[in-house]
Amino acid sequence: MFNLKERCFTDNELNDNFVGIRSINNDLQICFPLGFDISDDKNIRVDVKKLVSILLEYNKTIVCENLLNNKNEIIRSNFPLIAYKNVIEYFLSHGYYIENKSYYENNAKGRINFSKTMKKNRPIIQTFNNKNSFVYTRFQVKKEMINENELITAINKYCVHEAFSKFGFVFSSFMPSKFNLPTDKNYCIYLLENKLNNTFNDDKKILFQSMKNILLQDDNILDKTDFKFGTYHFYVVWERMIDKAFGIKNKEVYFPKTKWNLRRSNQNPDYSLQPDSIMLFGDKIYILDAKYYKYGISGVASDLPSSTSIIKQIVYGEYAAKRETKKEIYNVFLMPFNRFNNPLKLGNILENIGFANGEWRDNLKQYENIQGILMDTKFLMQNYNKKSNDLLKLLAKNVEETKI
Repeated sequence: MFNLKERCFTDNELNDNFVGIRSINNDLQICFPLGFDISDDKNIRVDVKKLVSILLEYNKTIVCENLLNNKNEIIRSNFPLIAYKNVIEYFLSHGYYIENKSYYENNAKGRINFSKTMKKNRPIIQTFNNKNSFVYTRFQVKKEMINENELITAINKYCVHEAFSKFGFVFSSFMPSKFNLPTDKNYCIYLLENKLNNTFNDDKKILFQSMKNILLQDDNILDKTDFKFGTYHFYVVWERMIDKAFGIKNKEVYFPKTKWNLRRSNQNPDYSLQPDSIMLFGDKIYILDAKYYKYGISGVASDLPSSTSIIKQIVYGEYAAKRETKKEIYNVFLMPFNRFNNPLKLGNILENIGFANGEWRDNLKQYENIQGILMDTKFLMQNYNKKSNDLLKLLAKNVEETKI
């Protein structure tokens, strides 16, 4: 049994920006995002499940199975995490899959179920001495499927061990016994397809499909202990979580637009700048730029957003102010940090660390001074999908804390 916490890393300790779960040369690495406060041994699996659930939620956005290696080539991970997760969860709830349902067929021989026969089969009516009697020539008899059912159970045992060996540490330290496939892999897939076509129970359909997905992996991948699930681009997830926690849906009206007016062409391409998120609270507008930068971890000023980002925020503010002349406009950078462990000695969920502006401007308007806000990474990951008015109020309070 290994110490799970010893396999956990955060704040880019491995120097390659990967966030997720991977095994390299049988060395398990669980890489949390910048600012995540890893729990003690008792609760660490809750942290890992939260990380996995967020990566699964945003897998279409971040293409979480399309990862960049050191040569900047796109590689594809064949690690079927969802299939492993489904097989493990079924096992923990029900144990190994065992078929206990009886199937019947229409036949002249076999173990007869008279109740089903009377309901489904039409008898022949015979008359003798003016008395009618019913004669059945075919019956509903129990279908002999012992061998096939035993094979499905054996396939399940193989898949359970395969799932636990790659992903079981998320759920438990338990490791089930290892089983080999009972027969040729292609025939096992064929049996599972038959089960899928004849099963109407949703839980079982999910299980059979997950077992099939495990077997559909290449043999050389199944034999390997290396796997990878995650992203080198967690900044996209950070942006989406900030937007879901604070943002409005129809933010396009706040996108400043530009266009080309060409002398020798009828084409006039237009472009729009797109702020990450727009928060409305009270009669004020907050333009949020989610920055997955490490200032809250390092405390080094060079890890703050650069002049390009600052100028872009000022433009957003100017455009919003032109649209909403009667509303106050605020600009905000939101960056990760760990409120329990950081070099700035800050301990609240949200912390205002100062503001940035352009030296060439008068900076008399609120939006010209972009507020730098640190947000506790773990708190955001635990609460981003709850859309709390109290959280909006807390951010607004922190943003307005620094006066011009």
